[in-house]
Amino acid sequence: MRRWHTLAQAPPDWGPYSAWVGDITTLMVVTTTSLVALGWFERFRAPCIAITFQGTEPWRRTGRLSDGTEVVWVRLGVENHGKSAAVGCVGRVISVTTEGSHRADVDPVQLRWAGVPRSRAFQPIDLRPGQREYLNVLLLPGEGNWRLVTFEDPDFDPGFTTELPRGQSHLVQVSVFATNAKTGGASLMVQAPPEGGDLTIRLV
Repeated sequence: MRRWHTLAQAPPDWGPYSAWVGDITTLMVVTTTSLVALGWFERFRAPCIAITFQGTEPWRRTGRLSDGTEVVWVRLGVENHGKSAAVGCVGRVISVTTEGSHRADVDPVQLRWAGVPRSRAFQPIDLRPGQREYLNVLLLPGEGNWRLVTFEDPDFDPGFTTELPRGQSHLVQVSVFATNAKTGGASLMVQAPPEGGDLTIRLV
């Protein structure tokens, strides 16, 4: 009977290149681990907040308040152009400039989300990829002054004016903050003639 002998095969001899292959492999592992630890790959999946405005519906909308007063609402679109949800989004007026002068008498204040009941309008919201919501910024009642759309609770005492006089040019800087995304920002310029007429509303 024949006996078969299995001969163990020796590993390939890479010669002087074997050390290089090991070093390159180690370098790749270390580099990849470092990039993961720094969150470099997450940048491709991160949410991205974008703010939009156009001078038509639904950014600019005419409606009536509960008392029948006709008003013009000015809203900003807040969109998520990223690949993951933007969590805990909150919109705030950061500063106001009137006729080129910074308004030290107007503090930063939170704005109200549109499309939800008033009881939830100031709560942070999550924006899924591709989702757009609207942030109420200003309203203009009849022949009155611009009003920032912020808290109206009886116990809200801002200690500063939330009205901006018509007949003057106002630049309202708005930021949208999120827990896991870079802050989005925009500057909205508005002007209403003293006694009616065409409104000027645009991003600058």
